[in-house]
Amino acid sequence: MKAPGPDRGWSEIRIQGPTRLLEIVSEFLHSLGSAGAVFSRPSRPRPGHETMTAFLANDRTLNAKIESLNDYLKNLRSQFPGARLGHPRISTIVERDWINQWRETVAPTKVSKKFWVVPEWQKGPPPKKRPGELVITMEPGLAFGTGFHATTQLCLEMIEQLVPEKAKVVLDYGAGTAILAMAAALLGAKKTVAIDSDQLSVRVAKDNIAYNKLESRIQVIIAGKATAKRISPFNFDLVAANLFAGELLRLRFYIKRHLKKKGCLIAGGILTAQAKEVIAGYQKAGFSLVRKKERQGWVALLMKKK
Repeated sequence: MKAPGPDRGWSEIRIQGPTRLLEIVSEFLHSLGSAGAVFSRPSRPRPGHETMTAFLANDRTLNAKIESLNDYLKNLRSQFPGARLGHPRISTIVERDWINQWRETVAPTKVSKKFWVVPEWQKGPPPKKRPGELVITMEPGLAFGTGFHATTQLCLEMIEQLVPEKAKVVLDYGAGTAILAMAAALLGAKKTVAIDSDQLSVRVAKDNIAYNKLESRIQVIIAGKATAKRISPFNFDLVAANLFAGELLRLRFYIKRHLKKKGCLIAGGILTAQAKEVIAGYQKAGFSLVRKKERQGWVALLMKKK
């Protein structure tokens, strides 16, 4: 299937299939320029299957990217002939369509023990109805990380247990909407840095940080494609990285360099079947596993640098 004509906003790509294969496809789409992917239940639920939604800029390179995606899917089907990996459904959207859809379907929601996520255009519960709880005000734009996915919630729960008592200096790597960075800052982190390689995500992150009046407490950095350079001259007590398993493994030594001795890593975005591989990779890199939490087929790991 070919993409729509050029210069018409964004293309939404939906594919249904086994979660383990969609995870691989999402990483391939990331290499083509997608900022991330959202996994959800398909219209006809089936164990081990999900619908993956991703976005690519609808520019002059899009048709070539869609052809590469179709070739990649064809190759996957030949490697896994018994898997029901669907064909991509592609539709054209513009940014305001995405935001309007989000506005219509999202309500203030308690996403962890201490945090509510409240859309920017709505009012959250008054303080007297949420004693000791905190509100993160959100506008998603076309970035990912709104707090409603299980993997983000697991990361938030781990951050709550560490900040600020055990982690005062925090790095949110692959920040997206900056929800994890904002959570750390609201909990009292002394310094928080949010980094992403996608310019759109950086813009959305800055907007969300401004909505929550956290500009003076969170530094936002855009990373280049290469990850050889250090982000900052100091090391962190905690790195939160809600990425994909392949990215987590690729970045393990890079993340290690940015952690203090006995510093902690919260690693999210890991499918249950991938947890052992990620744990083994980080153990070989000099980390020990502290805690593993699982929800809805997703895993978050708390690891400590030795």
